[in-house]
Amino acid sequence: MDKKATPIKIMTVCGAGVGSSVMLRANILDLLSRYKVKGDVVTADPLTCRGQKVDIVITQPLFQNSLTGISAEIILLNNLVSMKRTRR
Repeated sequence: MDKKATPIKIMTVCGAGVGSSVMLRANILDLLSRYKVKGDVVTADPLTCRGQKVDIVITQPLFQNSLTGISAEIILLNNLVSMKRTRR
């Protein structure tokens, strides 16, 4: 990876922004570290996420309809542990 690359900005979204999104944030930070990818991960609820500028939003299909109009890539996890995903 180019050392001058801009760090990736990721947001995890759950119902209140303080439960599963925090757990998911920790897992993503571990992955970024493992693969030596520079990035920042923030958490939010579906309403708060609209005001954020990020590259990727990671959430569950339950919140997909709340994310319309967001220009970031949206990754939907069917199971927070399995990390299987479907793309919007």
